[in-house]
Amino acid sequence: MTTLLFFDDWGLETRHNVVRKMGKPRPVPEATLLDDLTKGIYNFPTVYRDPDTKKWYAFYQGVVGVTEELASVPADIPVLMLAESDDGLHWTKPDLTEILEQSHRIAPNQVLKHYDIYDRGPIFFDPHPLDVRQRLKAMSLYESAGADGKRVFTQRLTHSPDGIHWSVEDCVWNNHFCSDSPYPIFWNEGRSLYSIMTRPQQAERRIVRIDTEDFQTYSGPENVLSPDPLDPPLVQFYGMPTFPYEGMFIGLLWLMYGDPLEVSLLKRNGPIDSQLTYSYDGVAFNRSFRTPFVERNARGEEGGGCIYPTSMNIDDNGDILIYSGSSRGEHYKDTEELAAALLVHKLRCDGFMYLESASYTGRLMTRCLHLSEPLNLKLNVRAPFGWVRVQLSDVNGQPLPGYAFDDCQAFRGDDYRWEPSWKLAGASITEAVGRIEVELTNAELYAIRGNFERMNTPVVRNFRPHESQTAAVEAWRKGGFSA
Repeated sequence: MTTLLFFDDWGLETRHNVVRKMGKPRPVPEATLLDDLTKGIYNFPTVYRDPDTKKWYAFYQGVVGVTEELASVPADIPVLMLAESDDGLHWTKPDLTEILEQSHRIAPNQVLKHYDIYDRGPIFFDPHPLDVRQRLKAMSLYESAGADGKRVFTQRLTHSPDGIHWSVEDCVWNNHFCSDSPYPIFWNEGRSLYSIMTRPQQAERRIVRIDTEDFQTYSGPENVLSPDPLDPPLVQFYGMPTFPYEGMFIGLLWLMYGDPLEVSLLKRNGPIDSQLTYSYDGVAFNRSFRTPFVERNARGEEGGGCIYPTSMNIDDNGDILIYSGSSRGEHYKDTEELAAALLVHKLRCDGFMYLESASYTGRLMTRCLHLSEPLNLKLNVRAPFGWVRVQLSDVNGQPLPGYAFDDCQAFRGDDYRWEPSWKLAGASITEAVGRIEVELTNAELYAIRGNFERMNTPVVRNFRPHESQTAAVEAWRKGGFSA
């Protein structure tokens, strides 16, 4: 079954009196997870649902602050915590003290020991790992002191079979000096490889992609997105967690709005929110509207300074749950506050972008499609006060016999999987190639699904290791990346 979404007009032949709008994720306040042991500036939560147990798990991290009770714990060291849920909304923090021995334990639900870690994450749940011992993965950066006293950064892969017991192995996954987090990973089914979306190196805030087939060999960073003239002044791209969705890829681009009066090696001050991006192949990404997708909350509230959307899941109803780390203060401001929060937003199924009639009735026609019987059409539509009708047409836009708008039973209501029906039930589809037309009267269209194939599928580019990787590996073997 193929799904048509409406991020742009690539799949359309015509549209009349129809406008495109961006969906609005709605906050779910009762799902907020607070932890007063960690600062909020590095809290990149990962939420996933175990396909076997159906239980929800959240991994979140923060930077330990110096308190009298934690005087023996090194300050500003990221730690990893675990929370659990039956519905992905209401959380408990398990007591792991009898299950997992920890050095420098600061909380009962801490799952990862204190190493000389500099940055990590977010965690990636691998749906089909090559090694079940690496079902959960995170790209990490570790810091140590070199022989000359300088800081040495070592890139590593942190992995776990169960989220409780973790292992660390050395690897060079970015042949530049080092990169700040985040290091989100996603699986690209069409290219049969994993991609890491990160920044190329410190003080260079744009988005690059690093590919790997096995977490042993990595491509060199390839530019994905950089700030452009349409962006606000001094905006910087801080990260872009990316997720497969219905044959496409959704990117949640973090924008940091830099302080124009700050002059330093890299800007630390400013609020952060996110915009929506998308891709047909996981390689070339497009920007959507240049407005916040997951918005910051009011000043003083959780997420009022910075909000970092990091995870995306689908609930039992088909709705989209977006999980974000947040802070009340802006980036690197008010860091003395020990308040990391995991926030949840809910978005309608397929609700990233949609089309609606601009004034009363609008119509749209798809490009040519390969049609198969049974067509099994299902539309995600919302028409609480109007109606929706569907027509099947030939390549010239002429309605197929029995499948004209006037033959279609008009729909009113809200349905993620509305199945259009026509008066001549069971009429044969006489064309192997045709078009789908939709009439919207005071209505919204989010997606079209059915047994058809697009005739203009995007080209998928294959993985090629970067030639400079050998030199990077040799540099690491000689003592790591030093600063």
